[in-house]
Amino acid sequence: MRTGKFDKSKAFPRLAHIYRSIIIRTTRLLRGIDGNKVVFSSLLGEHYSDNPRLISERLHERRPQTDIVWVLSRTARRRLKDILPDYVRVTIYRSDDAFREQATARVWVDNFTKHDALKPKRGRQFYIQTWHGDRAIKMIGYDAEKNRLKRMEEYCDRVVTGSKFGENMFRTAFRYKGEYIAAGCPRNDILVKNDPQDIRRVREKLGIDEGTKLLLYAPTYRENTKVLPKSAQMDLDRTLRCLEETTGAPWKCLFRAHYLSQGIDLEPVKDRIVDVTAHEEMSELLLAADMVLTDYSSCALDFIVRDLPALFFIADWDEYVSTRKVYFDIRETPMMTAADQDALEALIRGLTPEKARQNCAEIREYFGYYETGHATDAVCDRIIELLDGDRKA
Repeated sequence: MRTGKFDKSKAFPRLAHIYRSIIIRTTRLLRGIDGNKVVFSSLLGEHYSDNPRLISERLHERRPQTDIVWVLSRTARRRLKDILPDYVRVTIYRSDDAFREQATARVWVDNFTKHDALKPKRGRQFYIQTWHGDRAIKMIGYDAEKNRLKRMEEYCDRVVTGSKFGENMFRTAFRYKGEYIAAGCPRNDILVKNDPQDIRRVREKLGIDEGTKLLLYAPTYRENTKVLPKSAQMDLDRTLRCLEETTGAPWKCLFRAHYLSQGIDLEPVKDRIVDVTAHEEMSELLLAADMVLTDYSSCALDFIVRDLPALFFIADWDEYVSTRKVYFDIRETPMMTAADQDALEALIRGLTPEKARQNCAEIREYFGYYETGHATDAVCDRIIELLDGDRKA
């Protein structure tokens, strides 16, 4: 006879999983698959952003009759009400209704992991994974945690990629064995095109005058704290002054905290910083910037398609890798890294446009880039083929 205290932390998730599985299977049985419906989600329902947003909006342009559903948390729905298009239907993340919508959708588009109660998919359902970083520094999925439960990403029908590195990463991190939509990441299309009119539009939205240069500072989070530790912080004021002395132009800093981080204290340099943490589209910030500075964020590896400098401030490298697995030693790649403030300023003083272009080309070769600038349409082509194929059947 088994004895012991009842463990609610283990029992309730199991019961919830069984309950959701029943909802999903029953809904599929009674309603079948809606051949005109596509369900989108971004970063666990907290955003209307990234690759899914661009695909959603382009899909509506090309096929306006599509029933487009977005899975959002209650707080995200309130926060984003002014930017959500009228044609989007919203369902609440992890609600019974959200599971019903996903259970009957012809296509799912996501950039994060999906709830495993959704498996197995029905035969006519198609899952497109557009992960939010094709060239990750930090290990993800099974690479980071070997003993986790099976991930829905093993059951993807297509993964969207922009590099050979990304292809290999998804094979191990997701144990994915299928085909790729190998045209690049939709969020990078605007960076590949690098249209001056788009740059002006974004800078005007941010309230930045034409003569001011922009440094985008985007540190990532740490496993053991929600605040960037002092050991990992560089001197923003010194960095901006060094940029101005080197280039002869005025500079401001766009500060973007990671979505899992509370960021840093901006008060000492508040007059020179624009806090863009709440800005939904990272690709717009990368388009507006003249330089990117990060520690371990893959956003800089998107930025380099513009042939502009991306710098990595890695003062806490040893501490960081003691708490988070990484795919490679960043110091052994072509990326420009600095381990302290003096080294960072030396990098800045040594930069030229030609040196930046050469460095970006070396990084692209290292990762095996194939960003085309047409990734959004490549994904939409596949979705439309699926939806219209059902209508003809």
